[in-house]
Amino acid sequence: MQSLSTPNLIRKAPENFLSQEAIAQINQHGADETRRGFLRKSFMAALGGVGAAGSGLALANPQGDPAILEKQIWQTTLGKNVATEPYGTPSIYEKNLVRRESPGLTRVSAASVAFTPLQGLFGIITPNGL
Repeated sequence: MQSLSTPNLIRKAPENFLSQEAIAQINQHGADETRRGFLRKSFMAALGGVGAAGSGLALANPQGDPAILEKQIWQTTLGKNVATEPYGTPSIYEKNLVRRESPGLTRVSAASVAFTPLQGLFGIITPNGL
């Protein structure tokens, strides 16, 4: 038998892993009925749960959710400018880094482009504040 610690080795799938007695018993009596019954009952319970949840949601609010149907203040106004905070939420290790905004690509600061100062970062992972 081949060792599991040997790298780059393809092992064959086990053949004849069922004994002849097990094969004869399955052929004579069929598959395990308790397993099939368990799966059938589990499926029916899940189906009933989904149906009950769906009917409860349909009766919850026939008019619709006002948080979805009515426009919210954050949907109709602009947020903070891109470079309001020069870095975002800096780590203590990158607190001296400042991202720069590109003045030539866009004329408004609400929708702009900012560049990460990759040359000042330590390592290859860009911090989430940038």
